Amino acid sequence: MPNLKQIGTILGATALVGLAGGGIGYAAVDVPDAQEVAVQTAGAPQASIDDPQGVLSPADRERLLSDTSRIDAPSVVTDLHYMVFQTNHQNIMDDVEGLLRSEYPDLIDQSKGENGRPRDGVLIVGVGLDPRQGFIYGGDDVTSELALDDDGHVQDLLDAMKPGVRDGNIPAGLFRTANQAMDADAIAQHKVDAAEDSRVGAAMGLGLGGAAVGFGGSAVAVAVRERRRKAIAQAREDYDLVTGEYTRLAGRLDEVDVRANSLSSAFADETLRRQWAEVRDRFLSLNELVSGAGGLSSINMGDDGVVYKHRKQLADAAEAVEHTSNAEDNIDRLFAVEHGDAATRRADLTTIRTDVFRARSEVKDRVLREELDGLLRQIEVLDANPTSPTFVDDFTRMLGDYRVILEEVKKKQFSDVKEREKLTVPAVYDSGFWYTGYVPYAHLSTWHDSNVQAAQGASSGGGSSSVSSSGFSAGGGSSSF
Repeated sequence: MPNLKQIGTILGATALVGLAGGGIGYAAVDVPDAQEVAVQTAGAPQASIDDPQGVLSPADRERLLSDTSRIDAPSVVTDLHYMVFQTNHQNIMDDVEGLLRSEYPDLIDQSKGENGRPRDGVLIVGVGLDPRQGFIYGGDDVTSELALDDDGHVQDLLDAMKPGVRDGNIPAGLFRTANQAMDADAIAQHKVDAAEDSRVGAAMGLGLGGAAVGFGGSAVAVAVRERRRKAIAQAREDYDLVTGEYTRLAGRLDEVDVRANSLSSAFADETLRRQWAEVRDRFLSLNELVSGAGGLSSINMGDDGVVYKHRKQLADAAEAVEHTSNAEDNIDRLFAVEHGDAATRRADLTTIRTDVFRARSEVKDRVLREELDGLLRQIEVLDANPTSPTFVDDFTRMLGDYRVILEEVKKKQFSDVKEREKLTVPAVYDSGFWYTGYVPYAHLSTWHDSNVQAAQGASSGGGSSSVSSSGFSAGGGSSSF
């Protein structure tokens, strides 16, 4: 039996061999420059929206297609299909396959896979609402170019969709995922990062003889580097947002302030004015950061280390800009409703009607459903005469009725689990804000879902199959939330 000294010598030699092997493997994998793997783009792809159950309004559809028309997509993507299902199977690929076979059989390549796959050039982005699942699928060439065969990347794309859908803004969620999936610069960077990971993996693989600690340390290093890469990318996005939006918002801040303080209807109360004042003052405090000495202009955005060091400062500034922009949109909308703008009034009624319809379809109590039916009739009356001199009073009364109904929904239907997460009322600086103190049903339902998941110990974003029950398959995946 070897003695302790011999054992130490053997381990040391093994570690040196492992490190040498790892060095060879590390050098053998070439890591390209982002320019070398640049993605060829061809403008916006042909886009269509499939919404069998009519979840989206005409305005939603128009906005989604308009936003999509601005995407400079990789040339490999020729057909982009958005899909929205009000109700769907647990395996949502069954719904995707059914829609393709009934409406777009030419998009299925029967020569591939057990029961066919989307043909080349096809990208599908969509969401199912019951049970709620986001999904992204592609033909083989699209899958390869957009890295839809990378589970971690697919999950990142689907996570981008979730905030919008949770807030009831489905078009925003779908567009964000599609835009991120087809971002040529991000795709090129992903290829560089994948090559770097392969390089590190080769070093780990050939260096396994070194020690288990070496393997574990390398794996942790890869994970840390990936988190750092994402933090740097986010910091650069925050920088672009602040530098691009600050001057525009600053030029209109006084105008928004006047409007916020001139609102006189029941839409505006002390809470709204306080929230606006906080947002305004926070935005004004950015002046020194944006244009002062030692501010953003002094940050070398080409240096990853410098960008990473300033990431929290950039995130805080970006949040201040985003909150101010949201508050401006919300205050302008309230001002337009209060001052008789018929189009804005009808748009708000449409938004509320959509929320009430969803509540009507999901609420189980018969009496509450009847009250929601009555509320829908009130909305129709208001919509028929948006220029009525009593519109604001009638509208405010209708909102008050809806608030009472939703309080009952919360008590009767959403009290089945402990409130592990506090119910927050959207503020004037939130994208989900409608009116002060008003919590939409969509927001209430999301809050309840979070409590249910917490109670069950479920993790959000669990993946599901990219193969249907019949065997139809595609690159990409889905995610429940």
